[in-house]
Amino acid sequence: MWQSAPSAKHVFTMRRLIILNPASRHGAAKKTFVAQKAKWKELLGAFEVYHTTGPGDATREVTKVLRNRTADQILVAGGDGSINEAARGYWHEGKLIRDDVPLGIINLGTGGDFYKSVTAASENYEEALVENRFTRIDSALVRDNHHMERTFINISSVGLAGDMLGRLKASSFQKGAAAYFYHTLRSLIAFEPREVTVMWEDVEGATQTRETELLNGFVCNGRYSGGGMQWAPLAELNDGLLRVTLITGRRKLPLILQSGKLYSGKIETFPGAESFAAKRVRFCFKSPVSLETDGEPVARENEGPVEFEFSVVAKSFPLVL
Repeated sequence: MWQSAPSAKHVFTMRRLIILNPASRHGAAKKTFVAQKAKWKELLGAFEVYHTTGPGDATREVTKVLRNRTADQILVAGGDGSINEAARGYWHEGKLIRDDVPLGIINLGTGGDFYKSVTAASENYEEALVENRFTRIDSALVRDNHHMERTFINISSVGLAGDMLGRLKASSFQKGAAAYFYHTLRSLIAFEPREVTVMWEDVEGATQTRETELLNGFVCNGRYSGGGMQWAPLAELNDGLLRVTLITGRRKLPLILQSGKLYSGKIETFPGAESFAAKRVRFCFKSPVSLETDGEPVARENEGPVEFEFSVVAKSFPLVL
């Protein structure tokens, strides 16, 4: 449900916190924000800026702010990784700390994938930021069979994408769709498909099973990842469903030659693609495989067979929209 817009007086006195990662994009995000700061002050009024100091700092700061109720709105000045870190700060042991302090976005990322889904769903996003207008969108949870647990609000995947993101993060070439495409090609050439059993609860509540060789499995709340690739063109942020896309098989050249379909939303005609809607989905692998959530590789120490179970937490997360 949409929240009522605050009064003009409330907007004027609103406590806003902007979380900025000064190291993002090798310092480019900080320079961009400094250049835009006057614009945001004119638009939003007074705000505080918190500069993160390392991995996990945004999560810890958001948790502290929510527990102490020291902000009415939290804004992330960054990209998908920064948004993911901040969003995870809303959760503790699988439960939301608060659902009445919304998260907003000042897009400074290399891909801006979640931002694309958000602005597509918003009538006027800058106006929503000013008025602190928000709704509670779906979020998602992934667990493995070794007690790892992670929340996300955009897209998580298992397989090739985790390897690709590791290459991307280690490279100086990180900006935009070109960087994602380049590192995806390099990772695709080296990656060997994994045998997997996929089980899911469909929209009607029935259990479905699929055994295949998987290059990558995408579990989507939003539509985009990888610098504008549409893995789930039908995804909605608050429909209570996960949109799952499997990329299967061993033939790699057709994936390269037809990659343009990913940017134009034609996933149904992409080689090896299978898509379905689910309430929950489980991947059972016979060998180790990478996991990423919202564009961030998830470190895992365990080797051998691995299971990932994804579930949706419907209309839970407060997002400026």
